[in-house]
Amino acid sequence: MYSPNKPVTVQDLRENTRKWVAEIEYLRKLIRETLSHDLPIAVTEINSDSSSAMLQKVSPDSFYNAIWYADVLGQLMNADVFMVNQWVLSQRSGGLGLLQVKNVRPTFYVFPLYKNFGREQVYAASGVADVDIFAAKREDGALTLMVINLSDDEQRVPLQVMGMKLTDAEVWRLDATHNAESLGMQDFSSDGAVILPAQSATLYMIR
Repeated sequence: MYSPNKPVTVQDLRENTRKWVAEIEYLRKLIRETLSHDLPIAVTEINSDSSSAMLQKVSPDSFYNAIWYADVLGQLMNADVFMVNQWVLSQRSGGLGLLQVKNVRPTFYVFPLYKNFGREQVYAASGVADVDIFAAKREDGALTLMVINLSDDEQRVPLQVMGMKLTDAEVWRLDATHNAESLGMQDFSSDGAVILPAQSATLYMIR
């Protein structure tokens, strides 16, 4: 995403999340054409910016980078990528690391959020602009829904699960005021709609 001619914007990162599935599909096509069979695909270095930019609105140490990263992880799951590695873990003088010495950067909190996500992927789709949803089942039987609002505005969106009436869920949230924190058990509204804060990733654990 790094550009020496113009700064990267929130909109650049927002649009970038949509490109990953197509790129993985293209890579998989090349593998099939070259080898006549599939190979597992891993992304062994990933970040939004290859430079060490920092303290900018969308540099790798920024809050929006965390929302971008949470969405891209979901996109790569949909593309059947079996492994994704963060680049870099710690960097003292640049913005790439999840940590800067003892300082925890926002993207770090994507990992404890996904720690509660299930391991058996379930189909999920969003018909709302700038809102993505990813779903999985956990070994304990819970259904987990990762809902990401990439937009700059709060959104109220319908949430439906086929064959299930939604009553309540344990909610975890990463947004401007919550670092992948548990909000406890929350009741769904009677119409099943949920309110997503601007630039947020929300995990619903439904039992």
